[in-house]
Amino acid sequence: MYTLEKLSGMEQKLYFTLEAEDERVVNANRVMKILNVSQMHAYNLLKSMYEKGALDKVKSNLYVRVPAHIVHNRGNYIEDPIIVAKNIAVPYFFSYYTALSLHGLAQQYTKTFYISTIRPIRKIIYHGNVIRPVTLIQKRFFGFREMKYENERVMASDLERTVVDVVNRPEYAGGYEEIFRCMLDVEKLNWQQLLTYIDKMEEKILVNRLGYLFELLRKQVHTPDFFLKSLQKRISENIYSFEQRSGTFNRKWRIIVDERLEKAVEAG
Repeated sequence: MYTLEKLSGMEQKLYFTLEAEDERVVNANRVMKILNVSQMHAYNLLKSMYEKGALDKVKSNLYVRVPAHIVHNRGNYIEDPIIVAKNIAVPYFFSYYTALSLHGLAQQYTKTFYISTIRPIRKIIYHGNVIRPVTLIQKRFFGFREMKYENERVMASDLERTVVDVVNRPEYAGGYEEIFRCMLDVEKLNWQQLLTYIDKMEEKILVNRLGYLFELLRKQVHTPDFFLKSLQKRISENIYSFEQRSGTFNRKWRIIVDERLEKAVEAG
C-alpha cells in the first residue's frame, strides 16, 4: 500500500500545507510561494509528486491534490470539475449551462463545464469530464460575480448575463427546449439589467428571441410590461429563427419558432 512517507521532506511540506489550507488544485506559482523555490524546482516537485501518486495531473502545470486516505489508489479519485476548472484561466467566469447549474436552474446533470475567458484555451478532458473554454472579446467580458461554491469562491455569470448567453448560444445549454424548461424555474430577474446586457451584446437576434421567450413565459416569470415594450422598440425588420428555419412565424417578434418550444413550456 502507498504511503505519503515516500515523499521527500519538501514534498511532504508542500502536500501537508495544501491539505491544511484545503487547497485542492495547485500549480507551479503556488508551489513557489509556499516553498520559496525557483520555478524549475517547483515544476520538478509537482512532477515527482505526480509520479509518486500524491497528485493527479489535469494538464501541464495544473494538478489536483489526492486526499491522503486514498492517495495509494489515486486512479479512483476525481476532483469536482468545478474546482478544477476555476484554476484553468485568469480571468474567467463560469457560463452557459454551468452557470445555469450554479444558479440552481439546470434540469440535467452534464459532464461538460463551460468557462468564459478572454484568451484562447484548449478544452480539457478530466476523467471523462470536459472543461470547455469559450473565448470572448474584451467588450463582452462583463456580467459576472463571485459566488460561494462548497468551501470555495468561484466567478460565474450573474443570472441576467446567463439568460442572455444561453439564448444567444443555445448549443452551450442543451438547446432551446432545455433552456425554456430552465427558465420556468426563474424566480426573480433584474429586468432593467437584462435590457442593459442585451444592448451591450449588440446582437439584434437577442431582442426577437428574448421577446418571444419572455412573452411566452409571462405568467410563469411575471414578465413586466415595460420589458416587453422596451424590446419592441429595439426590434429590427429582420426575421430570425430559434434553432430551425422551419416552423411558425410569430409576427410580433418577427421570429420563426417550432411548436415544440411552446409544448416544452406547457409540459413544464
